[in-house]
Amino acid sequence: MPILHGGQLFLSGLKLALSPKLRRYIIVPATINILTFGVTLMLVVIPLAGDAGDWLQSNLPNWLGWLQGTLLVLAYLTLGLAGFWLSSLLVNLIAAPFLGQLAQATWALSKPSAVTPEGPRLLASIGPSVMRELQKMSYHLPRLLGLLLLSLIPGLNALMPLVWLGFSAWLMAVQFADYASENQHHRFNVTLQRLARARGRALGFGACASVTLAIPFLNFLAIPAAVVGGTLLWQSITEDGT
Repeated sequence: MPILHGGQLFLSGLKLALSPKLRRYIIVPATINILTFGVTLMLVVIPLAGDAGDWLQSNLPNWLGWLQGTLLVLAYLTLGLAGFWLSSLLVNLIAAPFLGQLAQATWALSKPSAVTPEGPRLLASIGPSVMRELQKMSYHLPRLLGLLLLSLIPGLNALMPLVWLGFSAWLMAVQFADYASENQHHRFNVTLQRLARARGRALGFGACASVTLAIPFLNFLAIPAAVVGGTLLWQSITEDGT
């Protein structure tokens, strides 16, 4: 089943990321992740969660008072997912050169007999990596903004946590499979096209990545593990000619 296969690829990536040969590649991205997540939580998620609670208390009609607790939980879940996604976008931008090197090392480790395209050295990769991340952000952010606006619509916002999960699953697959795609010198639209042809596998991988990113403490390893798993996902897509 494609969705289960995608989830299995993420779990394999999590295990492989902790192997001795890759461990040194995850130290810097994991540290950047911890710092960025802490700043996002303190400056964005917690203040917005407080504002959401105050808004509901002030504007919810008395006859809907029994819904306040449920709506608060839904609001916090939505803000939490949005905050985690914003944090991951910032980490991917800042740590892009290191994550590209991690994808390169993963490809060489998991497929030692395969031809591995020679990637640029770390310093030389900074400019191209950041430009690629900005390209991905131009794809992600309008969709993120659209979902945030939909989250403000009464009634519809009750469904938004499920919509956010599906949205973030797809974008996680796009984000983390693209490092291996970029290392193979593919354009970003090639990443999108090939993932779309393996959508079930991509969504299974992305759903596992999204859930892991939302788990406290484990989320600090989520981005490096997702890069490794995304590389395995891209390998599987490449091998079957999708």
